[in-house]
Amino acid sequence: MQTNSIGTKERAALKCPVCKSPELRATDLEAGLTFFNCPECRGNWLRGAQYWKWLQQHGPNLPQRSDQDSGLSLVEPDIHIDCPECRFRMVKYLVGHGFSFTIDHCEGCKGVWLDRNEWEALRERNLHDDLNSMFTSFWQDAAEKEARKKRLERIYVSRFGPHDYAEIERVRAWLATRPNKQDLLAYLTDKDPFDV
Repeated sequence: MQTNSIGTKERAALKCPVCKSPELRATDLEAGLTFFNCPECRGNWLRGAQYWKWLQQHGPNLPQRSDQDSGLSLVEPDIHIDCPECRFRMVKYLVGHGFSFTIDHCEGCKGVWLDRNEWEALRERNLHDDLNSMFTSFWQDAAEKEARKKRLERIYVSRFGPHDYAEIERVRAWLATRPNKQDLLAYLTDKDPFDV
């Protein structure tokens, strides 16, 4: 809040935390939920209190959909940003659940910054009503585990090649179903299983 020349209190204009200069414009992306949108980067600021109020009116949490992916273009600026309201440094949280982007959360005012198309991507999978859960250690542990798996998978694909990686994954899946898995592994890893 700032005091103007007449002496009354008025809310300072919100500036985009990514672009720094343009003022954020109020817009409704959902019925009953006001976002503040940047006209340049098209990111969205969501006040924490408004989100909680919307969640209460929204009704029960919708089940996650993993079959939805319209291929929205997502932009993840690799910078740390400050809250447009209280100027605290915002914390990046992994979304996980098949997404590789992060959302920025202010620990001070509880607001959330969503880069271009992130809200739409979350809504497609019914994760837009789970923002509050994304800030928990339980959610973050699962998202970190998923990110580690993807990183290791990329390493294995680059090391083995995509065809060999797919084949070894097929063999692993088959081995997992065998009751004599340990014997099969011993046979596979022995240089000469017939040299007894």
